[in-house]
Amino acid sequence: MKKILGIAAAAVVFMACNSSETKTTEATTDSTAAPQVVVDSNAVTPPPVEYAEGDIIKKDDGKIYVFTNGNWVVADKEIKLDNGTVIKPNGEVKNKEGKTITLDTGEYVNRSGNFFDKTGGAISNAWDKTKEGVSNAADATKKGLEKAADATKTGVEKGVEATKEAAHKTGDAIKKGAHKVGDKVKDVTNDIKN
Repeated sequence: MKKILGIAAAAVVFMACNSSETKTTEATTDSTAAPQVVVDSNAVTPPPVEYAEGDIIKKDDGKIYVFTNGNWVVADKEIKLDNGTVIKPNGEVKNKEGKTITLDTGEYVNRSGNFFDKTGGAISNAWDKTKEGVSNAADATKKGLEKAADATKTGVEKGVEATKEAAHKTGDAIKKGAHKVGDKVKDVTNDIKN
C-alpha cells in the first residue's frame, strides 16, 4: 500500500513540475544535470526605445548626442529646438523663459522640446520637476548648514567653559603654591633669626 501511495505522490509531483503553468526554475533529481528553466512565453518585455531623427540624449560619458541618420553623433555646439529651448553640449537645457535644467544620464529630448526618461516615458513637466528638486536640495542644504552651525556653536561654548575651568584651577594651584613658598620663606627667615 505504501508503494502505491508513494508512486501516486511522485506522479502528481511529476505532472505538477511539467505543467505549462510553471514559471519558475526547476531542478532535476539528477544532481549531475544542469537545472532546467521553464520560460513563460506570455511574459511581456517592454519594447526598446525608438529614437527619431533629431532626438538629443545624455549618455553615460556625460556628453550630449544627437540622433542623426540612424546614428548617435556627439553634439559639439548648442542645439536650438523647435520650441526655442536650447541644449548645450554639457547637458544644460534652457527654455525661452530662461529656466535652466540639466539632463540626467539616459534622459532625452525630441526636436519639439518634449522630455523623456530612460525608458522612453514622457516627463510631463521637466521644468517644474527640476524646480522642485532644486528647492528640496536648497532646503536640505540650509538645514544641514543650520545643524553644522549649531554643532559648532555648542562645541565652541563647551571649549570656552573648559578653558575657563582650567584657568581657574591653574590660578588656584599657583595661589596655593605661592602661599606654600611664602610660608617656607617665613620658616627659613625665622630659623635664621633664631
